[in-house]
Amino acid sequence: MEGSILSGRYQLCREIGKGRTGTVYLAFHKELEEYRAVKIVEKSSLEYATFRREALLLKELHHPGIPAVYDIEEDGERGFLVEEYLQGVPLDLLVETKGPLPPSTVLRYGLQICDVTAYLHSVEAGPILHLDLQPKNLLICHETVKLVDFGQAARLTEANRAVQRFGTVGFAAPEQYDHSMEMDERTDIYAIGGLLFFMATGNYPEKAMSPVMLGEKLWSRRAGQVLAGCLEPVKEARYCDASQLKKELEDLREGPLSSLAVAVYGLEPHIGTTHISLALSAYLWEQKIPNLYEECHPSDHIRRLLESRQAEMDLFGIYRAFGCALKPHYGRQARFPQHHYPVVVKDCGVWREGAESGQEILLLVAGGKWWHQAVPKDLTARLAGDLGDTLWICYNFTGQKVSLTMPEGLGRDRMLKVPLFADPFFPDWQAKEWLDMLWDMIQSAREGEGVGKPGAGWGRGWPRKKGGRKRRCLSRWEKGP
Repeated sequence: MEGSILSGRYQLCREIGKGRTGTVYLAFHKELEEYRAVKIVEKSSLEYATFRREALLLKELHHPGIPAVYDIEEDGERGFLVEEYLQGVPLDLLVETKGPLPPSTVLRYGLQICDVTAYLHSVEAGPILHLDLQPKNLLICHETVKLVDFGQAARLTEANRAVQRFGTVGFAAPEQYDHSMEMDERTDIYAIGGLLFFMATGNYPEKAMSPVMLGEKLWSRRAGQVLAGCLEPVKEARYCDASQLKKELEDLREGPLSSLAVAVYGLEPHIGTTHISLALSAYLWEQKIPNLYEECHPSDHIRRLLESRQAEMDLFGIYRAFGCALKPHYGRQARFPQHHYPVVVKDCGVWREGAESGQEILLLVAGGKWWHQAVPKDLTARLAGDLGDTLWICYNFTGQKVSLTMPEGLGRDRMLKVPLFADPFFPDWQAKEWLDMLWDMIQSAREGEGVGKPGAGWGRGWPRKKGGRKRRCLSRWEKGP
């Protein structure tokens, strides 16, 4: 099939997936010059009726977590479904590669799974049961969860009339194995519980696990109780609907639900704003914290970096390089699909009047040499009043023994020395320790723990190595160079 053209428009490039009901190809729309995913099923196949039902079902659905359907067509020998081409990582591969996911990531994905499931269960024409919620059928596309493969999906009124029932071991509810039991929305709730357990532990859920046992395998007893409410063998004992489960997960989640924006500004050109922004982004990826580096000022630095790596842009306008997600500056005219990264590191270039407005965390990069340390007095005084514990001045290119002039209006805890390191993607141990300290302070500020209190990291420099051991140090602060 590769290389052939369907309906005079779709040129098949390569096979990208295969399931029980058909084969999925990457296709190129010759007129629109865009990629699509095309699922093809032979009319002679026993699964052709299932394919037709899936196609007619999908064309009615419109949700950010479900791939858009563009065409449903057929010729003399086969039928094909043309869908949005999703560029992401299957959840099973993600967990296999990275291991168990952090609780914050499990909850973030779980909330999205609940949201798309609640949408299916509330379709106006009648609830739709997916009946095959499993890791292979979930794609993570820039932290947005996409649900694929609706081959087993059916309306509630039709699901229990099927002659055969299919499911994935570990995620299929007990009633899917027994034709004498009716399936309903709680059948999908069971599968969501299995997905949460899989993301948190890297294993399939075990049978007859109590809330205490689940809590021991997860991060808290309360989390175990929530999962037990999903994985109850008797469906009447499970959560009633996905919206109720979503609320329980929101209660488990600590901190705000919105993305954390860290805006990095330089007080003058060529001061290292991009270097620090990339280093923070790379550090967070190493800590298994998904984030997006976003270039927010006209520049060709990131494009040149990406060209040297021969990286390719995806539909979100995002590139992958050195394990990081990088989005170069496009200008106001560019529009891309929404992403769900929990952290966005914004490289904002040179500071300008009013730039700090609306920023959650603000890093001002200043030079570390005595001849360009000066920070405008009116700027520091105003920012200190407006931003409180969410502003830091990072003195770049700073020698360990250099003394800095403390700007008026800001406390010593707001000034940080940045160690010298050559490669932002592969920092040395001093830079890693400094980034670790910076991230701790940012998290504390967001959680309202008062990092600005006396002694909470004030005047910090970077770790000093002594006797072969690493330790944090406090820099001395003096007036004058």
